[in-house]
Amino acid sequence: MFKKLFWSLVGFSLTISLLLCGLLGGGMYLFFDQQLRTQLARESDTLVSLLSTQTDKAAFLKNGVYMDRVTLIDADGTVLYDSQGNVASMDNHATREEVSTAAQTGTGWSSRNSATLGETSVYYARRLQNGQVLRVAGTQKNVLATLGGVFWWFALGIAVCALLASLLARPFTRSLVRPLNQINLDAPLTSDVYEELSPMLRRMDAQNRNISSQMLRLKRQQAELNAILSGLREGLIVMDERHHVLAINPAARQILSAGEGELTGKTLPEINRHETLMRLLKDNSGSGEMAAQWRIYRVSASEAGEGVGVVLLLQDITESRMAEQTRQQFSANVSHELRTPLTTISGYAEMLETGLAKPEDTASLAGRIHQESMRMLSLIEDIIRLSKLDEGAVGEKQPIDLLLLAQSCVAKLRDFAERQNVTVTVEGSSAVVYGDRTLLEEMLINLIDNTIKYNKRDGGVTVKVGLDGRQPRFTIEDTGVGIPEEHQSRVFERFYRVDKSRSKETGGTGLGLSIVKHGAQLHGAEITLHSKPGRGTRISLLFPDQKDAAKGDPSQS
Repeated sequence: MFKKLFWSLVGFSLTISLLLCGLLGGGMYLFFDQQLRTQLARESDTLVSLLSTQTDKAAFLKNGVYMDRVTLIDADGTVLYDSQGNVASMDNHATREEVSTAAQTGTGWSSRNSATLGETSVYYARRLQNGQVLRVAGTQKNVLATLGGVFWWFALGIAVCALLASLLARPFTRSLVRPLNQINLDAPLTSDVYEELSPMLRRMDAQNRNISSQMLRLKRQQAELNAILSGLREGLIVMDERHHVLAINPAARQILSAGEGELTGKTLPEINRHETLMRLLKDNSGSGEMAAQWRIYRVSASEAGEGVGVVLLLQDITESRMAEQTRQQFSANVSHELRTPLTTISGYAEMLETGLAKPEDTASLAGRIHQESMRMLSLIEDIIRLSKLDEGAVGEKQPIDLLLLAQSCVAKLRDFAERQNVTVTVEGSSAVVYGDRTLLEEMLINLIDNTIKYNKRDGGVTVKVGLDGRQPRFTIEDTGVGIPEEHQSRVFERFYRVDKSRSKETGGTGLGLSIVKHGAQLHGAEITLHSKPGRGTRISLLFPDQKDAAKGDPSQS
């Protein structure tokens, strides 16, 4: 602004100087022109006075000496005398402007410019009493010639004016600009500046308030957006048309292993060049899958509005894939587990039907058919039970004393334990759990039944019930064969058996511990397993604080 104002002042000064020079030149020309006309009029008056007494006016004029050109013209336009020319070679002057005007009105003026000589000729004509016309003519330089004569003086004056203007414009400009530079842009109305700037300052103040309001609104919206993005479990990346990151939430950072550095403004290929991401960016739409951080993610790309090129959404589908795989494996296992007893039943029934079996073996075969049927029925019941547990189906919760429930379950399995020569003891104190009695009973029976089945002869099983702080705990420990370490993490999977041959001997379905696991999850219990081959196994169920459980259970309100 300083330079613009400075050069504006200098230019203005030069313009004024040029205008003054032009006016001065024009004034000089007008002055000289008026002076010449006055001179011609006086000279004409003198000659007219002298000629009034002369009979032969041309002869009289020939004897005189004149400052200006004098011409005597007859009434018909014939030149009778000219002080500077040969009258014989001159044409008729009747049509000359000043001559014709003087012949009609008594006097006449005219001027003719010579561009070649740079001069202007002024003619003054007067009609004499005898009808002849006396013309006096003088010359002066035209406007350009007049200005040319004083050009160097004007140039010098303009140069001096330019120098003075440049010297004076700088401090003057500084004095003008200083108050403007001192305007408080945050609070313009508090600035002491020219009164003429008050409307502008008021507009600036209104604009500042408007901008502040918009910035505050944008900050609130940004904070809300950040809170939403931070709370998303899915990864979200917003990019412009050139795939520069505009926004990325913490989940996406973690998925792409992007760290904590600033990512805004970087292109996605600079952050992660996974094949799926590059393919989706190529089309700016579509979906695909990628593996990262030992998880599986579905990546969806979609084009957004103006200013936003594409939005990437990264969803963790690991659990759904594992669940799908588990369902597929479960279906395959169910088919296999059902096929075995069905094949056995079908084979024995066919032997009975075709008479291949001896009469004395009929009872044995019927018993085997009954045994396999019961095994298949038990398997189906466990499958149905697991399906209900998968759906979250839990009966009405009520307070249940784990100690009494454990004693009841042991009593039901007492005969089975005696046949296996296994001693089962229950010890501890009362521990109340709010839960589904049927499900809890099934869980305890499965645990106790397993410890009896997979125990040594003359082995023992100890059931302990009590409170761990304010949390009920159920623990069962046996002296059985134990579970190898590589199998311990999988024993709660459906149809998983450590020793398949022994499982067939004991008639297990392979779903008991899976039911225990699902039941524990539905009751909020933590299940732990400790086992050493040859020394036995200990399984513990730690339930949450039952005061909190009772408050959260609608049936207790």
